[in-house]
Amino acid sequence: MSAFSDNHQRLARDLFGLSSLWLGEGHLVYVKGTGFLVPFTEEYKRFRLSEIQAVNVARTSRIGFSLLYLFGLLLASLVVTLLLLLSETMRPITVVALSFCFAMGLVSLALLVRHLILGPTCVCDIQTRLSRERIRPLNRYHRTLETVNRIDRLVRESQAGVLVGGGTRDSSGRTGGEPARAVEFFQIPAAVPVTYGIFCVLGLAGLAGLLLESLVLTSVVLLFILAASLAVTLALISVVRKPTPESLRAVLWLLLGFHFLTMGIGMVYYLVVATREPSYTLGFTGPLEAFTAIASEGGMALYGVFVGLFLGMMATAGAGWVLIGSWRRKIRMANGLAASQKTIGEAPVAE
Repeated sequence: MSAFSDNHQRLARDLFGLSSLWLGEGHLVYVKGTGFLVPFTEEYKRFRLSEIQAVNVARTSRIGFSLLYLFGLLLASLVVTLLLLLSETMRPITVVALSFCFAMGLVSLALLVRHLILGPTCVCDIQTRLSRERIRPLNRYHRTLETVNRIDRLVRESQAGVLVGGGTRDSSGRTGGEPARAVEFFQIPAAVPVTYGIFCVLGLAGLAGLLLESLVLTSVVLLFILAASLAVTLALISVVRKPTPESLRAVLWLLLGFHFLTMGIGMVYYLVVATREPSYTLGFTGPLEAFTAIASEGGMALYGVFVGLFLGMMATAGAGWVLIGSWRRKIRMANGLAASQKTIGEAPVAE
């Protein structure tokens, strides 16, 4: 499999990586896997670019999954509310039940947010003279259009007898203009570096708030949490709708995961300490005092968890900044190469 991935570029894969679509030299490879969480069997299907007749995309309804995730969120919220109303004392079994239901609600909320961010759903088929295959990884409309546009350009050039990017083939049969052409295809939305910066500041402010136990710093951290929620949502919407390097998308999804974990663990902590100490529910300062006292109320274990989460945010956002710098250099080089090739192509031929 490593030799296969070295010679092919992955264009798409499904949620658990069971099925995937790869681009090779002059062909596509569809890896169709079956199993649960991990593939038990894999079937490889090859489509030569010169033989592809059509790539069909049709939008489908996403209401069903939206209602399913919303039902899970409402059910978990209802159970949490009933437990809080009916429980006179916070017994260990009650805390466990509350934590479990809240975690299920948070998972449902995360799946709903992911479902909405990824945009409309669709189905995609690749048709040749002899077969028509449904490509399961291409199931989101915006991402599918991005992939289909790349495939369409390559298919047209292959069937027209034009080499990709106007390059020349070397002894191995590869095209000289192809890597630059692939990099030139990408762009970095403005919301991405802004989001990385917000998460860097959030991680730093969170660590300072845990160390200094200041109400002011706790207020700043909560404000940055709200800002980070909006920023990462907008950034993910941008990268879903624009051709963005996959590594930058992965960093954003990882930051969203850290964000949900921080909010989820924080809310469970607040439910427990607020039930144990009712003064933490009074006014605006009550919740601030509860979160400021994480070290004393939650113990060293919870303190260490929050330190790890904030450090993880900073490290992930920092890695994102490094990737942005690397991709910007690659895109500038690709654009410069494309401009020079265009200039050479337009230059008059000396007689």
